Amino acid sequence: MNRFFKISLIATFLTGFAILLNSCKKEFDSPPGPKDQNIVANTTIADLKALHPGNGAYTMVNSDIIISGVVVANDKSGNLYKQLYIEDSTGGLQILLDAASLYGSYPIGRRIYIKCNGLCLSDYNRLMALGVKANVAGLPSQEGIPSALISQYVIGGSLGNAVTPHVVTLNDLTTNMQDRYLGSLIQLEGFYFPNLNQTYSDTSAYKSTQNRDIKNCDGQTTIIRTSAYANFAGQRVAQGRGTVTAIYTVFGNTKQLLIRDTGDVNFNEPYDCPLPPGVLFQEDFEGQVTPGPLVLNNWFVGAEAGSKTWEARLFSSNKYAQMSAFSTNDASAKAWMVTKAINLGAFANKTLTFETNAGFHNGAVLKLLISTDYSGTGNPWAGGVNWTDISSQATFSPGLPSGYPSSFTPSGNVSLNSYSGTVYIAFKYEGADPSGSSSDKTTTWQVDKIKVTGL
Repeated sequence: MNRFFKISLIATFLTGFAILLNSCKKEFDSPPGPKDQNIVANTTIADLKALHPGNGAYTMVNSDIIISGVVVANDKSGNLYKQLYIEDSTGGLQILLDAASLYGSYPIGRRIYIKCNGLCLSDYNRLMALGVKANVAGLPSQEGIPSALISQYVIGGSLGNAVTPHVVTLNDLTTNMQDRYLGSLIQLEGFYFPNLNQTYSDTSAYKSTQNRDIKNCDGQTTIIRTSAYANFAGQRVAQGRGTVTAIYTVFGNTKQLLIRDTGDVNFNEPYDCPLPPGVLFQEDFEGQVTPGPLVLNNWFVGAEAGSKTWEARLFSSNKYAQMSAFSTNDASAKAWMVTKAINLGAFANKTLTFETNAGFHNGAVLKLLISTDYSGTGNPWAGGVNWTDISSQATFSPGLPSGYPSSFTPSGNVSLNSYSGTVYIAFKYEGADPSGSSSDKTTTWQVDKIKVTGL
């Protein structure tokens, strides 16, 4: 056998062996995932929920009802505990299961089938759930399906089914127990957290579930409710404005949202809402947490002298900014509250308005200042920053030596016509509370409803 023939024979053998290996390799591919079982749902989620009259009753299912739904929320982040939410084309439903780490067996997107015969429907303040009826301390109660019995009632099906939230408005959501969106995955657009200086839930040892307000630019408010055991409980809330995806729930007449994790909060738009035509700037402090520090995007709030500065306060359902040197023992108290940049545009007539109230008035001064060269960052009293005192153009609260006037005093129209481009408005408190002296100047000044308009 010549050398060329040997080489050809070896090459042919290797090629054939490689083909054989490739063909054999297919036998070792990963097995297919779970498939939908040989079981058929004979009732929709909406029809099942319609069997329950509400009012906390216990509705036993005594017929061979089978429902099917796709898991839209589970306990992976810890915000849900021993429960799932599933949906079909007619609605969503909370499923109570007395087991932990449900997300391993029931990931989002898995279809499940539930044999309902022997299970119980009930509601807690209008939010319906499917579980079992039990006696707890001699009283009837709805509980999770015992872990040993879950497989008798819940059958897992296919994975990776589409999970798409329903894009709705807050007005689309009702607190009717049979509302189509209750227990379903919904999405709201154009919302933001009015208080940015908070975490999603309680980070103390008390582990208390918390409600956090979100608000849209139409002034509508609803609640994101988060367990202190969620793995994102200690994270700071999202800082912008945008869409929130959540399970819609209720507590009586209160609408509540349950997010699955922080990925459900996509606040990627600028925080501030678009202003109405002709309004160049406005702030009413209604988004502040009271009592507490002022938390305002791109504002400056700080003390030039003394230990105290402006804070957020509430009285008679109205929120405002407040500063007082009372009980500070500061020989000098100077506190600044400077707005973010205000673009005056090309308007011919620009007007500033605001309201003030002065309590226990004993001489502390509130000044109104304007600057065209402040940068928006750093100390406004720093060298090189020019401020013009325009206090004489405004009307301030006359104050009372004991107590407060019955209402805030409107400033009247403060003309800004001599200014153009970008300006900053400052409210500067000047007072004193020297220790051991009777010459205190500790007036409490309150400011509200700041607005700049252009015509």
